[in-house]
Amino acid sequence: MPGRVVGGRTVGELEAEVLHQLWAAEAPLTGRQLLERMPSPKRAYTTLMTVLGRLVGKGLVERVPEGRVYRYRAAGDPDRLTARAIGQLLARAKDRKAVLAHLVDETQEPELLDELAALLARNQRP
Repeated sequence: MPGRVVGGRTVGELEAEVLHQLWAAEAPLTGRQLLERMPSPKRAYTTLMTVLGRLVGKGLVERVPEGRVYRYRAAGDPDRLTARAIGQLLARAKDRKAVLAHLVDETQEPELLDELAALLARNQRP
């Protein structure tokens, strides 16, 4: 099964499920708490911790120290993670203005262009 893309990063099925559980949680979770929330088939704790480590490495999950344990939370909702990935790509572009112009020119949704214009108007610098 091909991986899913979240925040510009390819994630596997188990990584996607971990992210889903973290997004659904009201507060950061320990590895044990997350393990209890995972649907069947149940995975080993060490497997889950390996997946969390990979997601931290991909920048999709944050590890928060709390006493002698770590708690984990998603680094943002799917839209925020995607926006961050686009921002990182844009920062590496030779001509950021040209990249943004291409994105706008290629947009085929008038409603989206109207929303973009409203966002730009709200964010005008004095």
